[in-house]
Amino acid sequence: MKRVALFSDGWKRLITYAWVDGMMKFISRSDEKICLYQYNCHGNWSRDEKHNHGEYNIYTLPDLSEFDGIIMDCTNISDKYYFDWLVDMIRKSNKPTVSIGSDIEGFYYAGIDNKKPIADLMDHLYHKHHCRKYVFAGGPKENYENSLRVLSYWESLDRFGLSRENNPVWYGDYDFSTGVKYFEQFIKGFRGRMIEFPDVFVCANDNIAAGFCYKAQQSGYQIPGDFKITGFDNLDKALYFDPQITTVGHMRENIGNKTMEILADVWAGKDVPRNHFMPSKCIFSESCGCPNSGLLDYRKYARGQVIAEVDKLEKEELLTKLESDIVKCNTYDEVFRQIAEYFMSLACDGFAIVIDKRLYEGVAESELVTDGYDRDNLVVAYATEGKRMLNIKELSELKQYYEKTGARNAYMFTPIHFREKAVGYSILKNGRFLYDNPYFYDIHSTITKTVENLYKKLQLEIANKKMREIYNRDQLTGLYNRIAYTEMIDPEYCKHCESGRKCVINFVDADNFKQVNDTFGHEKGDMILKKIANVLVSKCPKEGFVYRYGGDEFIAFFPVDKESEADLFKEEVIAQLGRDDISVSIGQAITDPASDRVFDDYMKIADDEMYKIKVAKKEKGGLRKR
Repeated sequence: MKRVALFSDGWKRLITYAWVDGMMKFISRSDEKICLYQYNCHGNWSRDEKHNHGEYNIYTLPDLSEFDGIIMDCTNISDKYYFDWLVDMIRKSNKPTVSIGSDIEGFYYAGIDNKKPIADLMDHLYHKHHCRKYVFAGGPKENYENSLRVLSYWESLDRFGLSRENNPVWYGDYDFSTGVKYFEQFIKGFRGRMIEFPDVFVCANDNIAAGFCYKAQQSGYQIPGDFKITGFDNLDKALYFDPQITTVGHMRENIGNKTMEILADVWAGKDVPRNHFMPSKCIFSESCGCPNSGLLDYRKYARGQVIAEVDKLEKEELLTKLESDIVKCNTYDEVFRQIAEYFMSLACDGFAIVIDKRLYEGVAESELVTDGYDRDNLVVAYATEGKRMLNIKELSELKQYYEKTGARNAYMFTPIHFREKAVGYSILKNGRFLYDNPYFYDIHSTITKTVENLYKKLQLEIANKKMREIYNRDQLTGLYNRIAYTEMIDPEYCKHCESGRKCVINFVDADNFKQVNDTFGHEKGDMILKKIANVLVSKCPKEGFVYRYGGDEFIAFFPVDKESEADLFKEEVIAQLGRDDISVSIGQAITDPASDRVFDDYMKIADDEMYKIKVAKKEKGGLRKR
């Protein structure tokens, strides 16, 4: 089986699934068994650089030595640092690579010829509509395809003998709002003077053209009456806009198909040319003064809009239900199950979540990695295909499963991260729903935020537990203090009563402690208290607890199966302390589960016995009366 790695970056919150659709059409027809692994992120969406780093980190996941070919979708990777880093990583792999959206030295290229359609548009505008004054409303200056369209625009101006200076180029983004801003800035530039429009605004894409037209119409201007405008890409925005926008048509699916064809030819040992240009054509329409293209069936369009709206509402209801369901979840596993069920209700074939197992422990955020993935700590938290849950927990098992069943399938890997901290990723198998519902980022953000909230909740619980431990511990001896005794002892006593077990209460008091303090100082007294605490803990059974009750008094409480265990405890404690010349008095009380007595009754018995022992020692010579 051939394995192909596809690196892609979403356009803002959207995913361009058309490339994948075209690739999968080729794969489904090919005699070669091919599996597509897509590593997708949204690294250009946020203004938070640390968040974007967490997104681009998904590119570190694959071991490229295990792949047979690579496709790099450069269209939306706008950060130069990550772009160059990815190119360098791919080059070092020495694998055949096809780029989309940027011509990179050493890579094959698949895309449209960005220059010819612009030249054809310019010729049409110049000769057919006699346009002599132009503005190119462009996309990002550093974008490869935009730069080619600008170059073709300039070459056309030179061919017509027109000045580049008087026919400017604007740079912005590729979205609708960029077109709106362009119009607003253009109008503002006249500052009360009579507005003089160019003959035509040549826009880098349909989004910009639609935004420009919309704002112009809002301001009372007519297109093409006051000026002409063109777009590029033949999106719905061009076809359905009023006026219908002159544009350039091409099929993204064909580009995806061509990338796979190139790799297949390379694998077959064929002599493959470096550049591959897909056909495109100008579609002249109303916005440049031509008749409607006739490509639009309004009845079909209206029907499609109704169906799309119903489908959109259904998907929004599903997402709302998911958000409602996962809010009620208290564990990661509950969340992952809900998420998997949600995805399997859409048009896809499988879903898995891989997570850093230390999240379950609430590990400190500082221990989570920022570069790459801590593979030794990654586990498969949940995996499903269809209605079948996969009993897979180890990454090696998941990898073997994909190797066995992955032919003619596409797996999309998407990062799960807390800002720059990498904590895992999701894997979506054949996510066909992305073609008509590209807002995967919104869905995935819900997943990430929920996982992060659970993580922070667990961290808070751990912090509270640590604070409680500090609050409940005696600082000198490390034993539970009187506060902890008050909170813990009754529940422990009741628990053993319910199970029918007897318990022993040991009331321990240091002998002559005030005299020691007065004679040898508090340091000596502290040393004795710590020694008593250590011996009590060492002799107390695992099910028991030792408390510093106050001053030189201690409580040791534990269940016993035989009353002789209580005697043994007392004897061993007294003997071991005696070897260090430390004397204690221990009063004991053994509980009866069948009795109606409460804990305080037994506590008084133990206290009274301890006092009697003290009195007896005094009478024998030495202890002062309490």
